[in-house]
Amino acid sequence: MRKNLLLISALFCSILNFAQVKPTAPTKEAPSRIKVYTPGGINSSSDKSSKDNSYKWAVKTDIFAILTGEFPLIGEYRFAPKFSVEASAGVTYAYLPNEFLSSSDSSDGIFSDSGNTKAAMGTAFRGTIKFYPSSDYDAIEGWNFGIQVFSKTTNREYDLPLGDNGSTLINGTKDVKSKTGLSLIIGKQIFEDSNVTFESFIGVGFASVKRESSKIETTYDSINNTYTNTKSTFSLTETKPNVQFGLRIGFGN
Repeated sequence: MRKNLLLISALFCSILNFAQVKPTAPTKEAPSRIKVYTPGGINSSSDKSSKDNSYKWAVKTDIFAILTGEFPLIGEYRFAPKFSVEASAGVTYAYLPNEFLSSSDSSDGIFSDSGNTKAAMGTAFRGTIKFYPSSDYDAIEGWNFGIQVFSKTTNREYDLPLGDNGSTLINGTKDVKSKTGLSLIIGKQIFEDSNVTFESFIGVGFASVKRESSKIETTYDSINNTYTNTKSTFSLTETKPNVQFGLRIGFGN
């Protein structure tokens, strides 16, 4: 009888334990999320933001201009997408003669004393509106086209040797060459990772060139057998084709 009770108790405990165990449901895997690039998605808006925050200004100088006696400080600012305004102010030091690359014929004697001159200071001003057509940039980067107005004055100071006839009359005065004109500009500007910018360009247009010079004229009085020296001043204005080249370096942000 005792064995039967033990057997019934063991069977009852086994049934109770089995009833308390619940089957475990299979675990469902979370669906994977893979980001796929779309041209109109996050990346494209990021690119647009990058464009809007790209280079807006630059400060430069012109190496080619320095080699020809002009020392400019140039500032450029983007005032609208793909458009910028550029201004340049500088001094000139005419260590090249005013006849350099000039087609004027000085054999008429107007500029006969211009060889006895030395370099003097002048001024140069330029203003340009530029357009950047590249579809890759809204900044002042890439190819550009522009219209430039400019005014440049180069001065040479007369420096005749002391003792020459009339040297005291002309020494200290200036041989002045003034150029005012309009040019069409084609150039390309690039920025390096360090915010350093390089620009090269060519400009073609017309300029009004005014030349003011002096010379010593000597007259002989045969009656009194004397020579008289006088200073004469001449002015000549011509309209000429104008070609300019630029090689600029600077920085921007």
